[in-house]
Amino acid sequence: MKKFWEITKAELVSIFKDGGAMLILLGAMLIYGTIYPLVYAPQVVRKFPVAVVDLDHTARSRELTRMLDATPQAVVRYEAESLEEAKSLFLHRKVYGVLYIPNGFQKRILAGEQSYVSFYADGGYFLLYSDFLNAVSNVVITAGAEVQMGTLMAAGLNKKEAEWMARPVDYRVNVLYNPGGGYGTAIMPGVLVLISQQLLLVGIGLVCGTWYERRMWHRFRGYGTGRLVLGKTLAYLVLYVPLMLYMFGFQYKFFDYPMKGSHWSVLAVFVPYLLSIIFLGLTIGTFFKRRESSMLVIVVTSVMFLAVSGITWSTVGMPQWMYALGRMMPSSNGMNAVVRIRTMGATLADVGPEFITLWVLTGIYGLTALLAIGRRMRRLPMLEVPASFSETELPAVVEQQQEKTE
Repeated sequence: MKKFWEITKAELVSIFKDGGAMLILLGAMLIYGTIYPLVYAPQVVRKFPVAVVDLDHTARSRELTRMLDATPQAVVRYEAESLEEAKSLFLHRKVYGVLYIPNGFQKRILAGEQSYVSFYADGGYFLLYSDFLNAVSNVVITAGAEVQMGTLMAAGLNKKEAEWMARPVDYRVNVLYNPGGGYGTAIMPGVLVLISQQLLLVGIGLVCGTWYERRMWHRFRGYGTGRLVLGKTLAYLVLYVPLMLYMFGFQYKFFDYPMKGSHWSVLAVFVPYLLSIIFLGLTIGTFFKRRESSMLVIVVTSVMFLAVSGITWSTVGMPQWMYALGRMMPSSNGMNAVVRIRTMGATLADVGPEFITLWVLTGIYGLTALLAIGRRMRRLPMLEVPASFSETELPAVVEQQQEKTE
């Protein structure tokens, strides 16, 4: 046990004495976990500027313009005289959508004919396009219902009967697990899980590279591969279990994300999730001979892991090979399990497949970590390094003995 705690202590000292490791493992997680939710704190797009091209200039067309301006999504900033003028406003980014009301709009309505309006939106900004589409659709449906009610009341029906005839089937929308329909609530919990994986992998790789540069591996020759793996693993668990509980506890409540499910269920998922990441990080980290290598190799994988996670595109629509690749990553399983428990109120039994997969990955990557660290220790030159030497003195001692050996 003394050797075990010595390894854990050495790992923690290597982290806390290294500004880069501290920034990546702790600082970056706190920064990302705060800045990202702050960016998406508004949750939904409100009152973005639009232009209206009203070529009809009638009471009906003006009413339609007022109704659009009254929606929570859009605010009518400009009333353009032509589509060309509206296009110029759009290209200069003064508006993000245009409503076009053609000449004869009211005349066709009064004649009992079908009238129409057109809208133009920026498809490059999907949220703006979607919100503008919803705003225009609601306005047009409401205006159409009012016209139909007026016609029915003129035919002799009372207001209640006219309402029933104009809208014979009413509907109510209940948004589950995201009451405000916010983008932050939908995307941030999963993204934070992925960020924790990437930062942990980079941080472990950084420390492993530092150990190689400073000849720290020599210090623990003969301590046993299993003891090395478990000792280093404990150091990262001590750091990240409280950090993850903070991110998915306090931060969830602070940013008003739906907070359901049991804290114990979340903790139960975090244990195999973090273990599988740490073992994977130790497996990869043993191949790094420079501390900077972890950033060059691991950071570029973030986009791939995001693509196979199911956040940006539903796993139902993925090719089977891509779905299988995603299941091999702790983030994909952890993301699904944590979000379902914390946001949707699922139980541990509900996320059983993901929970079991995480423990399977823990076993697989635990085995690879043992093999990788064992390989690293076997390839070290046979040098005698006194345990009394400090970490800063160790590289010089090892170099001196290497010169004598040569």
